Amino acid sequence: MNLRILRTGAWVILVAAFTSQVLAQDNSNQIRPGVQLPFDLLSDFGVVVHGKINQVDGLRFLLDTGSSHSVIDRKVAESMGLNRYPAHVFNFDQALPIEWADGAELRVGELVATNMRVMVAPLADISQYGANADGILGLDVLSRAQKVVIDYSRRTVSFELGQDCGSRPSAVKALLVTLAIQGVPMHLVVDTGLHDIVLYADRVRRSLPHLHFEGKPTNAMIGRLPAREFYLRGIQLFCPEATTSIFLIESAGRAEPTGIDGYLGTASLHATRLELDFGARVLRWE
Repeated sequence: MNLRILRTGAWVILVAAFTSQVLAQDNSNQIRPGVQLPFDLLSDFGVVVHGKINQVDGLRFLLDTGSSHSVIDRKVAESMGLNRYPAHVFNFDQALPIEWADGAELRVGELVATNMRVMVAPLADISQYGANADGILGLDVLSRAQKVVIDYSRRTVSFELGQDCGSRPSAVKALLVTLAIQGVPMHLVVDTGLHDIVLYADRVRRSLPHLHFEGKPTNAMIGRLPAREFYLRGIQLFCPEATTSIFLIESAGRAEPTGIDGYLGTASLHATRLELDFGARVLRWE
């Protein structure tokens, strides 16, 4: 995968690879301008919008492109009487007991995802921000939009949709970019639900055995995961001489495919405006 970083005025454009089951979008689906929706900001980066599940309105959803599936809090699912069945998923190689529910309809503004298979779990157990949300909008919903625009300065988010209003499932399964870190390409998932750059330690040791750090590492936590915080230079997105904080967590194990080296938390871009252009497969920010 070739990476191109283009600068157009104040904009930085990152041509990304959005992994999918097909290589082309249906361009005949004419794009409709997005309606701007207000959002609440959690911890200076988490985007929370109001939406609806089936007939229950006024629910709070965290936008999270790092989550492949949307999640409903168990208390909300119980109050709605959704039919559920037990299962397990892996989160950073930790097996988590969850439930699945079929046939849900999720609506945020004009974005409508029908007949959804959603994960059901106590949000407080899987997200440090779960106490402030009723659900998580994952990539299975967000990628149904042609473009998602987050304006942090105005506290608004918009979804540019095709004529189907996002009712058709998207082929996009992950939002990936390749960043050169001290000259070595690393493949990262773009994650709007994460603040920092997080790398898997085993893949750093494999790809960057001579990585040069600035100063001494410190112990840290990423949510409930123990991590080590380092400072380094030479990350492609930033000034070569700038010192940037990154976090290392242990082996990805079975939680991630072999092509994923970590996560790019979008707050690390310090953007005032962020565009996730699924139609053009481009990440833009200013």
